[in-house]
Amino acid sequence: MNFLEIEQYKATKKRQYLSGFFVVIIVFFGLAMYEIGRVVILRQDSPLQTFSHALTKLDTIYGGDIHAAAPVPEPPKLPVQIADLPGGEIFTAQAMLVKDVSSGTVLYSKNAYEQRPIASLTKLMSALVVLERNPDWATSTQVVADDLIDTHMYAGDTYTLRDLWNAALIGSSNKAIMTVSDAVGWSREAFVSRMNTKAQELGMGDSIFFEPTGLDQGDVSTASDLSLLLDEALLHPSIRQGLLTHEYNLYSEERDQAHHLWNTNWLLLGWVPNRLFDIIGGKTGYIGASGYNFMMQAQDEAGHVVSVVVLGADSHEARFTEARDIAQTVFENVVWPDDPDYESKILDSQYTDNNEKEDS
Repeated sequence: MNFLEIEQYKATKKRQYLSGFFVVIIVFFGLAMYEIGRVVILRQDSPLQTFSHALTKLDTIYGGDIHAAAPVPEPPKLPVQIADLPGGEIFTAQAMLVKDVSSGTVLYSKNAYEQRPIASLTKLMSALVVLERNPDWATSTQVVADDLIDTHMYAGDTYTLRDLWNAALIGSSNKAIMTVSDAVGWSREAFVSRMNTKAQELGMGDSIFFEPTGLDQGDVSTASDLSLLLDEALLHPSIRQGLLTHEYNLYSEERDQAHHLWNTNWLLLGWVPNRLFDIIGGKTGYIGASGYNFMMQAQDEAGHVVSVVVLGADSHEARFTEARDIAQTVFENVVWPDDPDYESKILDSQYTDNNEKEDS
């Protein structure tokens, strides 16, 4: 092949390469225009928008996929306040919380995140840890010799773990809960460590425990955290049953003597009058540093359940009356999603609020 033939061969190859390149370009733009036309029909976007969409979606052309935004779920309906609730200044309690148990919605709050000593409310955390150890309730043991304030039993008395459990939950016996916690096979340090770990697991980030009874003012929590503790504790039938038992008899073989104890929850006993439809369980607590504490779950006739926490009330009876009053007020002034007039009641309350603002 001479020089002229070689040059002609090269020119022919070059024309073939250029022709192939232009064919590829034409095909590419043909596909792009096809996608543009298809998307315009489907989406009715502007030419610039559809061209950009076509260039970024060429990889889906052959499947004919239509990309649509994921459906946005409707937000859940929650309990809604439809009338004013009382200000925190009318209560002697230093901290309060009312929470809808089903949704977790806070319905009333006063210093709910303020850390305070909680006294015998601590016993509910101790009870949860005891249950994790799956004790043999029929086993007998002697009451601890610790110098603990208690009016129900004496060091060296022999009781079953079941008796001690009931004395701790019904009568809030300090010696009883300490004896039970000692009897489940852990050192005191390990038991308290588990109490604090359990608190973290429940989301009680502002709670600290130093011992099982609550006599140490270092046992602290918040109204918000304690609502989580109460909700968890009342899920356990053995705790709930103890908190709902009105009275109990202990018998000491050593002293050959019976001792009667009443539940410390005066709302449950009816000693503080109330119109609450049902009380699902409650726990009291008191030391000088904490003031009078109380928390409970209450239910209305429609089955709505709220957790109520009262911390630092100024008297034994005030903790019950203030818990009662705020629970009843919330039930009367909050509308729940299962109410057939849910939407209209909310609209009515908003209309009333707007009119009051205009008048003022």
